[in-house]
Amino acid sequence: MHRPCSRALAAPLGLVLALLPIAASSGPLARDRDPLVLTGADMPTLIGAPPGRIVAFRHDGGWLQIPVQVDERAVLDFGVVYDSTAIGYAVLTYNDTSTFAGADPDPGFDADDELVLMSGDAGAAPAGAPEPPGTLPGSGVELTLHDPILGGTAYAYLFRSDGSLSPGVGIPPVTYVFDLLSGSYKATYNTRRGPNPENSSVTTAAYAVHFADRWIRDETRVTAGAATGVDILDRHKSMFGPGQCQRTEDTFSAGEGAFLVNRAGPVRALRGYVGANSGFTTLRIHRFYAAREDLLTVLRVHPIPGVMDVFDYAPAASGMVYRNDLDPAGVTVDGAPDAVTAGAIGWEMVSGAQGTLAMTHLLDTDIAGFTYTSYYLDSTSPPVTQCTGDVVAYGTSGFWRDSTIPNTDPAVFPIYNRFEVTRVIAYDAPGKDAVFAADRAAEARQPVSATAAPYAPNVAVEAEHGEAFRLTAGPQPARGRVRLDVVLPAAGHLDLRLFDLGGRQVVTLASGPAGAGARSFTWDAVGKPAGVYFARALFDGTQARAARVLLVR
Repeated sequence: MHRPCSRALAAPLGLVLALLPIAASSGPLARDRDPLVLTGADMPTLIGAPPGRIVAFRHDGGWLQIPVQVDERAVLDFGVVYDSTAIGYAVLTYNDTSTFAGADPDPGFDADDELVLMSGDAGAAPAGAPEPPGTLPGSGVELTLHDPILGGTAYAYLFRSDGSLSPGVGIPPVTYVFDLLSGSYKATYNTRRGPNPENSSVTTAAYAVHFADRWIRDETRVTAGAATGVDILDRHKSMFGPGQCQRTEDTFSAGEGAFLVNRAGPVRALRGYVGANSGFTTLRIHRFYAAREDLLTVLRVHPIPGVMDVFDYAPAASGMVYRNDLDPAGVTVDGAPDAVTAGAIGWEMVSGAQGTLAMTHLLDTDIAGFTYTSYYLDSTSPPVTQCTGDVVAYGTSGFWRDSTIPNTDPAVFPIYNRFEVTRVIAYDAPGKDAVFAADRAAEARQPVSATAAPYAPNVAVEAEHGEAFRLTAGPQPARGRVRLDVVLPAAGHLDLRLFDLGGRQVVTLASGPAGAGARSFTWDAVGKPAGVYFARALFDGTQARAARVLLVR
């Protein structure tokens, strides 16, 4: 019925620092499938670094490099995205040189760029050792990860590479093949009208999906564990309501539209596009991870009578059990009608020998008094027209706003509402139940968070290695005044600054020419909040040292 997804070969296995392999991800947070997504604003000391030279590590008895990815973003005018003149309506979104979104005007890591790593890759213990080989001294950032559900803590470290290390480690977990049948995107894609057929696929060890056009997702296979790997999806459907065929994923793809991003990296793949008939700035962004997909839809359109976002499963899904948080006992998907409780579901799932999909719906809207319900139809003789895909309905299910949605497009009228929904999909092995789905929903609603601070290696370890350029701070703990001693190996430019735990600059103690040898500086910390601070000394713009300061009252 559908073309099978092809499993493309990934890049060769990369070398890891000191030939230590990355361990199988099973971190102290027990959140292995969940990403940690930060922005440059969270890590101001890394701003300006080339994105390809930001690398990540954990420390478990020694430094182990872990994958990290920077996805550049900028404020883009939708006219530019459509390869046309600016229309005066712009949003913050991803850059991609393979689309008309183009390169980020700021080539360095900037405040709105995203940095992502997997929570399960973080280590259980904080480090204190000198920076890993291949990184620039003094460039480190310590990330302290927090699990709001179980209360666990883990640590990851970011550094600027000296050029000998790359952000990726081993085989990338996600393979994304964007295959536009007409040819290269910029040369052949028709942004004014479709269709623009594709044979695009996303493949991981846990799942594979296929796209036949911009909005047309027509295959999903689960390959985790002992899952059979058969295609269980007929279509991911979008429409006003059951049997209302005037607007569907087919008409969206046949109308004007464009891609924002098609990119895969060391941690995730991104597929983002705009254009849904009269909602020409409506967008959808898929973020594909090894065993999870975050699917964001932002509606921007004039008032519409409603919206449905459902998965219509294929006959190959027969025998799976459908459940949601209102009906956790579930019903069997078999083409025979069932009574399923309708309402404002928070999660839903299907599970069987074919594997498991557990999906959480995260709604973000400012529409006053907003309500919604759910939809379920399992019938080989459906009572309503199946607007797209096949003519049957196997376990068709999902989100349904069954009443009017007011204007959500600021280009239509200056008074508008916000309407965004994210479908978070966890892919897993067969045999999962409602508890599994509820746990995944809790994780989607309470993501792992992190605090960032400059990384200060253990100064005593530095001295053992005979460092000629040194920075020390005392007394520890300090009350009121802090003395900072700097030793320079030669005359040059010295920059000495202090930062708080959030990476915000507190004071500049030196910035200018300095002679070789030792010198001391005093930071008057009277009136400053108690806590941890970091001093950073930069010599001639290339060598850096850091020291931790504990301030008490």
